[in-house]
Amino acid sequence: MASILLYASLLLAVLLPIPVLFGDFTAYQIGLYLIYGIAAQGIGFLWGKTGVLPLGQAIFFGVSAYAGAMSLRIADGLALQLAAAAGIVLLLSAAAFVLAFLIFRGRSESGPYFSLITLALAMIAEQIAGAATEFTGGFNGFSGFASLGGLDPFGNLYYIIAAAATGMSLLLFAINRLPANLIARAVADNEPRLQLLGFPTHTVKGLAFAFSAASAALAGILFASHQGIVTPTSTGFALSAELVILTAIGGRFHVLGPLIGAIVVGWASAELRFNFPYWELLMAAAFIVVVLKAPGGIAELLEKSIQRISPDLPIEESDRTGAPMPKGRRIVGSLEFENVHLMVGVVRILNGVSFATPDTGIISIIGPNGAGKTSALNAITGHLRLSSGTIRLVGDRVNSRPPWKALESGIGRKLQVPSVFNSLSIAENIAISMLADRASWADYLRTDAFNWRSEELSRVLNRQGVPLKNSNEKQAGKLPQGHRQFLEFALAIASKPSLLLLDEPCAGLSPEETALMTSLVREFQENSGSLVIVIEHDMSIVEATSDKVLVLNHGEAIAFDSYEAVRNDPEVVAVYAGGTK
Repeated sequence: MASILLYASLLLAVLLPIPVLFGDFTAYQIGLYLIYGIAAQGIGFLWGKTGVLPLGQAIFFGVSAYAGAMSLRIADGLALQLAAAAGIVLLLSAAAFVLAFLIFRGRSESGPYFSLITLALAMIAEQIAGAATEFTGGFNGFSGFASLGGLDPFGNLYYIIAAAATGMSLLLFAINRLPANLIARAVADNEPRLQLLGFPTHTVKGLAFAFSAASAALAGILFASHQGIVTPTSTGFALSAELVILTAIGGRFHVLGPLIGAIVVGWASAELRFNFPYWELLMAAAFIVVVLKAPGGIAELLEKSIQRISPDLPIEESDRTGAPMPKGRRIVGSLEFENVHLMVGVVRILNGVSFATPDTGIISIIGPNGAGKTSALNAITGHLRLSSGTIRLVGDRVNSRPPWKALESGIGRKLQVPSVFNSLSIAENIAISMLADRASWADYLRTDAFNWRSEELSRVLNRQGVPLKNSNEKQAGKLPQGHRQFLEFALAIASKPSLLLLDEPCAGLSPEETALMTSLVREFQENSGSLVIVIEHDMSIVEATSDKVLVLNHGEAIAFDSYEAVRNDPEVVAVYAGGTK
């Protein structure tokens, strides 16, 4: 909290004296730059956290400016004007959420499509604004309305704009400390892993886009009041591109970055516009250099030179609190494949696979490379849609659903290649796993949720030899592969799944680490009573842990029995031989 107030105080200390020190006209110019900065802060929130770049943000800015101008012409009194402004912001935020939700639903890789769609919408909006002369004034613009509350754009309105910029910054700083911010950052870092932890990432991106649209809409209303006229260029591509440039140069990862970028670029442009004929090329070159060489922008460089007065202290283990019970289905029971066929294009991956597991225990899946082992797990979690057949867990069909619904059915997953949130710390990785399938909407707005710790997770982290306990602040991407294997296992079991899918959990581990991982898997199964399915090539591990063994070859199940029976099966011996470490 101290650091938030420090930044807000510094911002106010810089902004408030400007009219007195530099005069009303300079304050008027800075006010316009701040308006653009508020809109750019929304882009920074969406782009910097989720990795999604909106190329048509001016559509919300411009539509809000037009709507705000119309309300200022009609509404009488400040209270009514503010109510109308709030309604405009809420409506545009809702429209943004619906748009992003529809684009991203079912397609986690839709970022480029989203960017192009927002760009197209902005271009269309500009054409409509220019043609709808009766409503917008056409290319001459919409004017003839009073300023918000009757304030003078060259006078007291500046203080309203400065207060709005400070308020938006305070809100963003506060969000940065909440679990909601951590989930948004995780989208950009590793969206597939976040989905396997039960988070509907299309909703997360939709909410982030809605917030960015609200920021642009607020700026649009202030713009109309500040300028006294709204033209079609307020909705078009040129302004959208300018807002992206301001965000990149100022710094998309820092709350104050877009504001800094807006003031620096705005002031530089005003100075260069009449003195340097190629000033636009210079701004474009600066944008390219920043994106390639300094992605954190000006704000990152400034932040490194500021010493925090009250740094956050890591949470001690004694501060941890018990986690709520998972909300999804946690009924232990049999997994059944019923004549499962899976084709990708013309390639047949699974060919009529049928088996039914016991209700509990450890099942190992073995087979040559390309046999369909990982694909079988992908079919269970919904990453691959079946061509025909059915997969049931405790009698309920689970195949061909979105991956984020897997944990809802009690299915946890560890991938073949260690998949964690590389740019986040170990503590942040663990915090995400504890929110998975537990947090309510309100919990994402409460810092107490960072303290949650389940018995399953504590048992793993406190186990002698697990290389995670004293490395909470270390970035996960800097861990050796073996350590990331243990971290991903911890993420997978944190929500106590009733079906745990482990794809080569011992790959890349030393013999000692392999023994530890094997022991952790066995202990989890015994303590939880869950069904555990493991893909493994090391026959010593298969022999030591398995209650039953499923053998796949060319997408077909050729044996499913005890280890001894499978080892002596002539067909298995003919097609497959495993090794040991």
